[in-house]
Amino acid sequence: MGKPTEQHWMAVKRILRYLKGTINFGLHMQPRPNFSVSHFSVHAYCDADWASDPDDRRSSSGAAIFLGPNLVSWWSKKQTVVVRSSTEAEYRSLALATAEVTWI
Repeated sequence: MGKPTEQHWMAVKRILRYLKGTINFGLHMQPRPNFSVSHFSVHAYCDADWASDPDDRRSSSGAAIFLGPNLVSWWSKKQTVVVRSSTEAEYRSLALATAEVTWI
């Protein structure tokens, strides 16, 4: 920020052109049929693939979080440690999904 170069200005212009072209993009939230405040629901689905990388034996996991019928958060990533069983891989995936639901 102290000494921007021409390359920095070109990058800023590119970002602004992208934002201008995607101004109408966004999440379209739909109410659930017969929706009321008392039926507010958050659903999370998660899964893990035990030792899916043959090189480092780390598992992959992912989750999708729904608010009513609307997808509000999702992730997929390689786990940070090597686990000893498929149960442990699933448990780690569940722990990350639970943390995300708690935040939401």
